[in-house]
Amino acid sequence: MTLFQCPNDWSLQQRLDHYSVRDPETGCILWKAGRNTNGYGHVRWDGRLWLAHRAAWVARHGPIPDGLLVCHRCDVRPCINPDHLFLGTQKDNMTDKAIKAGHERRTEPGPERRPSKSPEIMIVRFWGKEYVTRVLQIRPFEPS
Repeated sequence: MTLFQCPNDWSLQQRLDHYSVRDPETGCILWKAGRNTNGYGHVRWDGRLWLAHRAAWVARHGPIPDGLLVCHRCDVRPCINPDHLFLGTQKDNMTDKAIKAGHERRTEPGPERRPSKSPEIMIVRFWGKEYVTRVLQIRPFEPS
């Protein structure tokens, strides 16, 4: 199935499934459609734009209580795997970040570029078929 705008009658779970792919190495379910400038996926559902990881939480667990955030255990912003998500306050999120602070740092600014984290994905369309592939290393072309 190609990446296209979902029909209006599709459920939230159908939309999430259509626009994501599982990374077999990490278990992350990576959002392959639009992302915001911070690297979080977004999906239109029920007349509004949702962050994809929050929508995935709602699809599995129901409404998010007021004052709580949906946080990532895996620290991969495009991940929408409900098993990698947890509810917490802003303080909980900052505590989780501080605990992980001694771990690997990002190699460059911008959304998710840490080498050990789930890699960026790329969608390739070839002869009417769609393929999802990993972007192993992005570097400028240098002619020989």
